[in-house]
Amino acid sequence: MIKKLFFILYIIYFTSSLVYCNDIISDNNSSSSNNNNNNNNNKIITCNTYVDSSSNSTLGCGTMNFPCSTIYSAIQSCDPSYQEITITIIPGSYYINTTTFGIITNKTINIINNESTPTSSSSSSSSSSPSSSTLNKKRRELISSSDSTTSPPSASSSSSSTTPFILSNKVIIDLTDAIDSFINIKPSKSNDLTTIYILGITFKNGNQSSGSVILNQGSWVDITIDQSSFINNGASQVGGSFAMISGIGNSGGGFGAINSTLTLINSSFINTTTTTPLNNFNESNEIKKETTTTTTTTAAFGGIIFSNSTTLITINDCRFFNNNGNNGGIGYIWSGYLVMSNSLIEGSNSLPAFFFNSISGMGTGAPLFLVSNTTFTNATGGIGFVVFGSYSTTTFQQCTFSDNVNTIPLSLTNSFSNVLVSQCLFSNNNNSKSLTESAGAINIIDSSIIIESSSFIDNRAAIGGAIQMNGSLPEQYVKIYNSIFNGNNASSVGGSIFSQEGQLYLYSCEFLNNEAVAGSSVYCLNSNINFSNMTFFNNTDSSIPTPNGIGCGSGKVCSIQGDQQFQDSCSYDYQPAKPSLLSPGEVAAIVICVIIGAGIIATVLILIVRKISRSRNGYSKIVNG
Repeated sequence: MIKKLFFILYIIYFTSSLVYCNDIISDNNSSSSNNNNNNNNNKIITCNTYVDSSSNSTLGCGTMNFPCSTIYSAIQSCDPSYQEITITIIPGSYYINTTTFGIITNKTINIINNESTPTSSSSSSSSSSPSSSTLNKKRRELISSSDSTTSPPSASSSSSSTTPFILSNKVIIDLTDAIDSFINIKPSKSNDLTTIYILGITFKNGNQSSGSVILNQGSWVDITIDQSSFINNGASQVGGSFAMISGIGNSGGGFGAINSTLTLINSSFINTTTTTPLNNFNESNEIKKETTTTTTTTAAFGGIIFSNSTTLITINDCRFFNNNGNNGGIGYIWSGYLVMSNSLIEGSNSLPAFFFNSISGMGTGAPLFLVSNTTFTNATGGIGFVVFGSYSTTTFQQCTFSDNVNTIPLSLTNSFSNVLVSQCLFSNNNNSKSLTESAGAINIIDSSIIIESSSFIDNRAAIGGAIQMNGSLPEQYVKIYNSIFNGNNASSVGGSIFSQEGQLYLYSCEFLNNEAVAGSSVYCLNSNINFSNMTFFNNTDSSIPTPNGIGCGSGKVCSIQGDQQFQDSCSYDYQPAKPSLLSPGEVAAIVICVIIGAGIIATVLILIVRKISRSRNGYSKIVNG
């Protein structure tokens, strides 16, 4: 009996213990659940999704084993509230005819070619959004690098990097039927953070109002494009591929593309014969057949890139082929910052290829444009680079401008900012445009520039075979140090340099084998020239031989200063004689004909007078009889 009582008491105790333990477990689970909820509130919602054009899946897809067949369905497979998405794309062709991401704010988007490996320099840039301190640090580094000086290399070493190549990506996104920019970024507040990273993708045939591939109207946006190609993307307004638009004049409103970055690495921008889809849809409504045709990259401003914001644009190891258009066939940079290096621009026919516009009133601080180790070649018309306005620092360093036809490689207009050309090569440029669109290498209109350690070889133009300084402002100046002018030719005047209305300073320069009608080295109109430590050899004026090939216009004041041997170089009138319309033989033949003609006329007149006289005499005799 006692044993049964103890057994009952033990059962009651054990049961109560279990109840107590469950209460403890329940409390712990409740506490853990609350902690998980708090963690979930702070956790970034991510999505990794896969796309394969050969797949038949559009629903319940997105995994590596069951990829979606379209980019749109891959995005839809993710939680709509995602903050970070990585889309891995299997090689194939993808045709866009719907909105892809919609309006993007505060998100990270990675679009990856499954077969591509990131460029090392781009890996870190895609890892996080830019902060204010990061951007300011980049700008300080750029400014400090532009202020530093190095010993110049020889002229022959001024060239671009190794021969570039055209990418042949197997992931092709065709935007022919897209109804919006592929990526459209708009802010919701001033401190939004957005990161875009694209690797190994070809975008083609985009045609929106602005930014067919990426339209950025957001603040603190970090965009990195790596090993990608852009073919025949246009816009009716600005930015054929990329438009970085500030809130000023932006119909979309908002804060605009302030304090953002656009980094282009090892990518190609091409306008050649490409594939254009026909209207043959399959069940996915995206895959089409293709046929070959030729189209044109166009945009009102910025055929590829447009920026009127405080965006830092970095271009490295990129190639631009056959991009045409006005107002920046490649890029229109209105204030902001551009750093371009190790790149190639070939076959351009633009007015111009790049337009650097630095004017007041943008509130962006001093714009900065740095172009280094870049080649501009085989252009067939237009202008290479235009620097406009007086509020920027612009530097061209170790660049090559060669083999361009009817093109002005570099033009400055109304620019009294800090423009420097250092260690550059201008060679074999032939500009046979009208006299007002002359200059074989650099055209300067009411602007100022410093040129150092550069070479101008075998350039040709009507006026100013290498450099033409023209305008109406006497305060404009050109300062040239330690540079070579060899084999330049002008069909009129100024075989190497034509200077009108300005100050020309030449220090430790060489003028060799240059030719012109007059002023084979330098031709001066209403200018002040200062020579120091100069070398002149074998410069030829076909009209009137001049000392050292220095010519001055008739009735124009030219002041020559500096080295004593050049003091009287412009004391003569070197205005070329007006060309005769007839050869000496033709003139002699005309004179002889005139004399013979005069003799014939005189003979005829004499015969007529005699006949009249005889007639009168005969009439008188008849009357008298």
